Amino acid sequence: YGPHLSPGDSLSLADNRVTGRFAGLTLDSAFQPITDARSGQVSGHEALLRATAADGSPLAPEAVFVLPTDGEEIVFLDRLARTVHALNYLLQTKSSGGDLYLNIHPRHLLAISGDHGLVFEAILKRLGLTPERVVLEILESAIDDSGRIKEAVANYRSRGYRIAIDDFGRHHSNFDRLWQLEPDVVKLDRSLIVEAGTNPKARRVLPRLVEIVHDLEARVVFEGIETADQLAIAIDA
Repeated sequence: YGPHLSPGDSLSLADNRVTGRFAGLTLDSAFQPITDARSGQVSGHEALLRATAADGSPLAPEAVFVLPTDGEEIVFLDRLARTVHALNYLLQTKSSGGDLYLNIHPRHLLAISGDHGLVFEAILKRLGLTPERVVLEILESAIDDSGRIKEAVANYRSRGYRIAIDDFGRHHSNFDRLWQLEPDVVKLDRSLIVEAGTNPKARRVLPRLVEIVHDLEARVVFEGIETADQLAIAIDA
């Protein structure tokens, strides 16, 4: 990481919880369960970044990831956040199984020239985790370079990670990317399920989108389900 970016100096353990430090901020984890709609069983957890300033005020993840000034710092911050999540996952779930979903920032993908996932694989092994338990979430709509994203996905997959396309259906999501990347999981942006709840046309189209994803032999995850009606729409789709 370089002499000014030491991961060991950026991690702390207290009260059975790991936090990270970056640019005066404290980085912590929250975990969103991913539940199988039919069995009701939790099949995994998505790690979410929680950051606070020195005065205790919270910062959104988007505000944290604009702080790095160069590629080295963005790579460090992204790996630090994922390391904090992996450690807290082990501490909080007691290694009960299931998949750990981790976001990769688009700037990280663009800053790495090759060997995507190699360094983090070494970190996981030291923690007793394997890449096979990790699903890496990529926001493909934020990356214009198709060649770079395909190279990154191929590298990650060769090391055993599974790949999820995050927030599909938001902004400029590209169906071509689904055929090119062949993700293991497609996470549908919450705007789709919200729209389907009030728009009959959107509700009729949703099953077709799910069918396309299933034809690619990928799993569908609906994000942001908060009501019984939304759950019923998801199951129907």
